[in-house]
This record gives sequence, C-alpha cells and structure tokens, in this order.
Amino acid sequence: MNLAIVLAGLVIVPSLDADRDIESDVLGRANRVAMTVVLQRALADVRRESTALQADLAAGADPGPALTRLQSARAIVRNQLAFLPSRNEAGVKALRQYIEDGDAQLEALLQPPLDAARAEQAARLGAALDDRAGRQLSMLMERDNAEGLRDTSAEFTRLHRRLGIALGAVLGALLLSVTLSVFAYRRVLRPLGSVTGSLNAVLTGRQPNSNMIETADEFGDIVRAMRRIQAQAEHIRRIAYLDPGSGLPNRNSLDAELREVRRLRPIDGTHGLLLIGVDTYVAIRSGFGTRLAEAAMRTAGERLRNLDVLPTQTFRVDAETIALLIDRGSTEAVTRVDLKRIAAEALLRLAQPVEVDEQRFLLTANAGGAVYPDDARDPEEYVNVCLEALRLARSEGAGHLRFGERGHTHRLRRHLALTEQIRSGLRQGQFVPFFQPIVDVARRKVVGAETLTRWRQPDGRVTLPSEFIFVAEGSDLIADMTRAVLARACTTFRNWNDRGYELRVSFNLSAKLLSANVLDIVREALKESSINPAHLIAEVTETALVGNVDDVSLVLDDLRNLGVTLSLDDFGTGYSSLTHLYRFDVGGLKIDPVLTRAAAQNRRVQEIIRSLVQLTSALDITLISEGVETEDDMRLMQKLGVRLMQGFHFSRAMPEEQFLDWLRNYEAGILAA
Repeated sequence: MNLAIVLAGLVIVPSLDADRDIESDVLGRANRVAMTVVLQRALADVRRESTALQADLAAGADPGPALTRLQSARAIVRNQLAFLPSRNEAGVKALRQYIEDGDAQLEALLQPPLDAARAEQAARLGAALDDRAGRQLSMLMERDNAEGLRDTSAEFTRLHRRLGIALGAVLGALLLSVTLSVFAYRRVLRPLGSVTGSLNAVLTGRQPNSNMIETADEFGDIVRAMRRIQAQAEHIRRIAYLDPGSGLPNRNSLDAELREVRRLRPIDGTHGLLLIGVDTYVAIRSGFGTRLAEAAMRTAGERLRNLDVLPTQTFRVDAETIALLIDRGSTEAVTRVDLKRIAAEALLRLAQPVEVDEQRFLLTANAGGAVYPDDARDPEEYVNVCLEALRLARSEGAGHLRFGERGHTHRLRRHLALTEQIRSGLRQGQFVPFFQPIVDVARRKVVGAETLTRWRQPDGRVTLPSEFIFVAEGSDLIADMTRAVLARACTTFRNWNDRGYELRVSFNLSAKLLSANVLDIVREALKESSINPAHLIAEVTETALVGNVDDVSLVLDDLRNLGVTLSLDDFGTGYSSLTHLYRFDVGGLKIDPVLTRAAAQNRRVQEIIRSLVQLTSALDITLISEGVETEDDMRLMQKLGVRLMQGFHFSRAMPEEQFLDWLRNYEAGILAA
C-alpha cells in the first residue's frame, strides 16, 4: 500500500506545478488589454485635440491650449506604443511603424507658423490615425485574447488529464479509502472546477463564482490572480463606459444602448432622446476650476434621474451635455409631447441653485430633442440631429427646447460640402470680381463701379453670392474671398485709370470683417495695385454698424486714415439713423433699392429722397440711388435731384473684360439710357 501511495505520488507530483504559468500569462494578457485601451484613448485624444486645434484656428481663438493638449496626447501615444507587448510581433511592428509615420507627419504639420490649412490636415491625419490604428489595436487585442484563452484552456485541460491519470492510478492500484477520495475531491477537484468556471466567467465578462476561497495552495494563487484580473477588467469597463466626473454612463454607453434598442425594435415602437446642454459649465470651470464644475455636473445628473413616469436613462455625452433616453418599449410610441413635458421638468430642476463647497451656482440650460425613427435613421444621425437642435435652442437664449429633423443633418452636410468647394475654388482662383457701373446721368458719364463677387465654375457657370455668401460669412472664408476679389478689382481699376478712365471702385465690407483683419486686406490690395486710396470706397451696411459701436468706429477710422472713403449702403431701411452720418464721418450714401422702387407709388418716399438730396449736398456727401431698373425710375430720380444712379436699367454686373466696351458704348450714346 505504501508502494502504491509512492507510485501514485510520483504520478501526482508532476501535476501540482502545471499551473505555474497561468497567473503570469493571465496577468500579462490583462496588462496588454489595459495598455491597449490606454493607447486607444490616447489616439482618440489626438483626434479630438487636433480637431479642437482646427476649430480654434477657424474661429480665431488662441490655439495654444489645444496644441499643448495635442502634444501631450502624442507623447502618451509614443510612450505607450514603445512598451506594448503582443504575441503577434509582426502586427505590432506594422502598427508601430504606421503610428510613428503618422506622428512624424503630425510633427511636421504642427511646426510654426501654424495656419488653418495645416491645422485641417492635422485634424484629418489625427482622425485617420485614430480610425486605422484603433481598428488594428482591436484586432490585435481580440487575437491575443483568443490565443490566451486557448492556451489557458489547454493548460487546464492538461492539468485535468494529469490529475485524471493520478486519480486513476490511485483508484486502480491502491483502491484508497473513502476518506482519501473525499480528501481528493475537497482539495483538488472542487476548487479546480470552481477556478475553471470563474476564470472562464472573467475572460468572457461575466461575474465569477462568489464562493471562491483563497487557500494557501496553488488554487488560492489562481483565485487571487483572477480577482486581480476581475478588478482590472472592471476598471477598464468603468473607463470605457462611465464618465469619471459625474459617475453617469458616457457617450459609449449611449451608443451601445441606441444600437441595442434599434436591434430589438427596428420598426415597431419608438423612443425619444433629449440632449440637455448646461451652458454655465464652461464658465464655472474657467472661474472656479474643473473640480467644482464636475461637482456641479454631478449634481445636475442626480437631479435628472427619475424625471418622469416613463422609463428614462441618463448619460453624459460630453463635458457640458447630458442625454436623456426615453423608452416605452414596443407597446406605445414616445411623442414630442412626452419630450416637451420631460424637457420642461428637466430645465425646471436644473434652474434650482447648485451649492458646491459653499459656492452657489445658477445653471442655465437648453434642450434639443428628437424621436426615433421619425427624425433619424440610425443612432449616429439620431445624436447629431439632437446636437443640431440643441445648437439652435442655444441661439435663442437660455431655457429653450428645439426639435431636430432629418433635414438638419442634411443641411449641415450640404453646408460642409459647400465650404470645401468654396475653399477649393479660392485656391483655384474661381472667385472673381464683376462690376456694376455707377452713372452720372446728368453728364451721361460712368464715374465708377461697385465690385460684386461671382463664383465662376470650371464649366463656365457663374454662381451668384446668394448661393454661397452665407457659408463664407459663417467661416474664415469671407476674409480670403474678400482679399482675392478686392486685390484683383483694385488692379483692374488701376489699369483702367492708367488708360485715362477716371473711375472709382467700391466694395462691400461684410459685418464679419469689421475688425483689424480688414485693414490688412485693404493695405495688401492698395500695395499690390498701387491704386490711389481716394479711388477706393468701402460700403458698409447700417446693420453691420449695430452692436459694438466703439470697436467698429475704430476700424472705420483706421480705414479713413488709409485714405479710403466710407459709404453707407442700403440707407433708408433697417437700422437707418442720421447719427451714423456724423458719428462715422461717411463720405457717401446709397439709397436702398426698396426706396427707389417705392418712390414711383408713394409721395412720402419721394419727399424723403428729395430731403436726402438736400442733406447730402449740404454735408458734401455723395448720394447714389440703387435699384434703378426702368426709364421711369431714372427720370423720377432725376426729378428728385439724384445725379448718380446704379441698376439694371444701365447694366447688370459684368466681368472685367466686358466693362470697358460697355462704358465706351454708353458714353458714346450707342446704348439706351
């Protein structure tokens, strides 16, 4: 019997250390998972901060903070990539090479001086790095996990086989007593089964067996290793799906929930989404620090729980935005009436003061909502529609709710596409000046022309400003467009004046350019063309003068100091005020076409125009009547005392190659006037 025990022992002993590599292998895999997640987050930070850098440059903001954060994110990527282990060395080598090449390109793009074009390239490169490297990291991690699980399972299979042989030898050779069998069961088989099941649960994301006991043997080591793995997996899950500041589920959780709801109910049944934008978050963070701002958002998140009898879930999708997902299941639809009621309750709760560390804050908020599938076709469009609705609500002031529609995202996509087309057209010189003549009717002489921007497409089609100017004025493109068109117009007029035509050129000054930028644009145009500044007229609408009058006045004073004449455009409508005539020391007025057309039917309008003629004559201000479209319009304006006119009766805007021919024919009497 002793010999049998010895022989059985010789069989069992080699099996006791079969699990010596399991803990290190499992811990190594967990470390690889953790480092992969950190690297993916750093790549996402590179993408986000490069986009923020582009946005800051486009908005004219200081790009320094975004650039600093971008460099920090790049440093994390490089440091983490250098220590990323994997069984797939070829895959890691290719991935490292790709990211290093991309980082080198980013380094080149971020060298000073940094401009909007290079920032845009950096943003696209950051997005490409995040997309491609993220996919490769995910594939490497999945492959590594699959191999690790297979190896671990193989190790346990081998351990089972050895133990089976050992037990078979003991039972077959010695027929050990029931006591030895019970001992073997309690000390080997039951812990092994519990450990195996728990390990599989941890590796597949489920909760492990809560009855695991930490013993002093190898199984106890495995239990301790698994608990460490479980803690790391839970930490990674929190990083991936929970917002650290508020403790709410984050944007990843919302996306996952939206995909699940769409999968379960693709057709029947609806649900609603509200995005609550806490507008004062940025102000609190800037004035009191991130800690207090995050505490305020945490309080806001707590207030938005259990808003309604309908089932609602709360998420934090970005720093200042909280999402509410309302879901009735497939039994009943969520309507806009439901969203209005819930949004009103949410805004009411947020309006209550928040107290954090003896500081008292009043939160102002807006809401954007949508209903699925009425307003969106997929989860991404669902969120984007709500974001656009939230933007519109913010434009109306605090406490507003707007609903999004599919057309919102369609218009945004068209807007972005048109922006890129305009940017490409500027690079290719497609934006050119057209000229509409200004005529001294009494002398039958052309005294100047207004410069109007036209987009001449490669196929010869000419696009009017109404189709693109709103996009240009909403971005930095208006400055480049004005620079290109004004420089060419000034050069053209200088050449005409050199040939004996004493003409003045006017251009429209956008309200978006009433800043120091316009001075650089005008200086460049004057320098390149060598035109006499007295021949250049800047036309400003009265609407553009409303707002920060002091800053506008400084810009206009600087323009006058350059020798440029200022003219009030569209005078007689909108914010017309006689105070503009002396406050901004203008040298010209242009009667709005609305008044010109109304004068034929309204005697009061005629008296207004006659008074303007007398007023401008007394002030030595040039007066031009716009919108003269017929012979009757011209004769009426002459009768009222207006000498200078502009309109379709004389000519539409013409390209520079046609203008001189028209001028000669008109002054020679060949064209009717």
